[in-house]
Parts: sequence; structure tokens; C-alpha cells
Amino acid sequence: MKKVLLIFTLVFFGMYYSQTAPKFENDTLTTSTGFKVYEGLDLKIGTGSMNDGDFKFIRTNAGSIFNYYSTTGYQGLANQANSFRRSNSGLTFKVKKIMTRGSKKNGFVYYVKIGSGLINYEMDVENAIKSGEIIVPDKFLPKEKSQNQNSETKYDKLKKIKELRDSGVLSEEEFQKEKDKIMKE
Repeated sequence: MKKVLLIFTLVFFGMYYSQTAPKFENDTLTTSTGFKVYEGLDLKIGTGSMNDGDFKFIRTNAGSIFNYYSTTGYQGLANQANSFRRSNSGLTFKVKKIMTRGSKKNGFVYYVKIGSGLINYEMDVENAIKSGEIIVPDKFLPKEKSQNQNSETKYDKLKKIKELRDSGVLSEEEFQKEKDKIMKE
């Protein structure tokens, strides 16, 4: 019985992970969410996920002469030195190349090379999608990022604050303030 359970578990998880892992076939990268990336595709840039608005998963290409190298970091912040600037939000860049790094044993990470002119950037596609650094159609957003999932309507919020008022947690004045906020959304 234990062997059957073990085999079932291995097959189930093997199928689950094989379906969600990114794949690179025939010059097309299919991300874990099903979004297809290929050379020549126009990618719309979203917003940076670092505290200052710069991009964490889009960086100066490691092979570029413009890549900043330092053992002490850039003003103590080595990551910011090579990050894609927040001023690129909303722009569109063509995919120049798809690059694979890693090994079969340790797994692969897929990077897309984008840029204009002399400066090229590399993008960790999976993380860029998850963090909103590139804009993809809603159907290709990770389930936890999809705006259609677990969305609470105004009426749901109103019902919650009414219950809090009725139970005495919120005063009538607090209830009215919260209600006004919800209605302005």
C-alpha cells in the first residue's frame, strides 16, 4: 500500500511540476503561466518592483560594457547600479534573444534580452511577470496575482463593516467613514 501511495504521489507531483515549469522549444519560451515569448515580440514594461521604483528583474546585460562591476557596491547598493530605470515604465521593447542559464540537475532560468541602441538588458521573465515588471494579458498572470481571483466587491466590504458596527466593534462614526471610503473606490 505504501508503494502505491508513493508512486501515485511521485506521478502526481511530476505531472504538476512538468505542466507548470517554463519550457523553451522551437525558439519560443512558454512561461509557467502559458505566456509565449519569442524573438521580435514587443514586451510592454510595467512598473519596477524595487523600493525606488527601479526594476529588480530587468538589469543591464551581464556581458555589456555598461554593466557596473564592484566589490563594494554602488553607494552600498550594487543591485541598483545595474537595474532598469523606472523612467522605462510604460515603454515597449522588442525581444532580441532568449537565453537559458542553469543545468538539468539544478534547473534552468530563462532570460530575455531587450534593449535599444548599445545598451542591452536581460530580464528574468518568470519573476518579471510575477512582480508586474512586464505587462501580460490577465489570463497569463499567476493565479495569486490575477485580479479576478478573490476580488472582494464593494457590497462584500460594506457587509463586513456593517457586521462590525452591529457587533459594537465600530462606532457609527467609524462605520460612516469606512462606508464613504468604500463607496469612493
